[in-house]
Amino acid sequence: MGGSNARSSAVERRLGEKRYLRKIRNLSMPGSNIPDWFSQEMVTFSERENRPLKSIIVCVVVSLDHQIEDDLRDDLPDVVDIQAEILILDSHLCATTLVLSGVPNTNDDQFHLCRYPIDHPLVSLLKDGYKIHVKRREPPFTKGVELKKWGIYLIYEGDDDYEGDEESLDESQQSRSERLANFLGSF
Repeated sequence: MGGSNARSSAVERRLGEKRYLRKIRNLSMPGSNIPDWFSQEMVTFSERENRPLKSIIVCVVVSLDHQIEDDLRDDLPDVVDIQAEILILDSHLCATTLVLSGVPNTNDDQFHLCRYPIDHPLVSLLKDGYKIHVKRREPPFTKGVELKKWGIYLIYEGDDDYEGDEESLDESQQSRSERLANFLGSF
């Protein structure tokens, strides 16, 4: 989001358009909130008849305490200690490290959004009753990483397909990308 004012304005305009947000895979920017319509607890997946799961969006807010010395943090291009995990009956099935691009050089909170498509194991391995949650790796690779907030949203077939103008619709009737565009527009 840094750089020239013209470049920042172009990025902000695109983040306000749902057609770009449907395709976005990763987004990192300063911020300390996640959308309130994301589940901020462990999510139990349930299959829906005639509505297959299309993708999963994970949002996190992390901060780095640069007062804590860590030689490895300066060598890594990403924050590598935040994971999404699938559990079966509270036993670990798999975990994926979230792609949290860019290690900020401040202690400020950073908002990260990761969207996983149907062919990603985080989505393709889900079966009815499996649980998904977000956690900080223990023990961490790098020191000073704090997971402050997290949320998960499951996108099913039809949740994000509306093509018309949605501004006059109630928020509960809007596509997920429109709701996300509205949220990002509030930053």
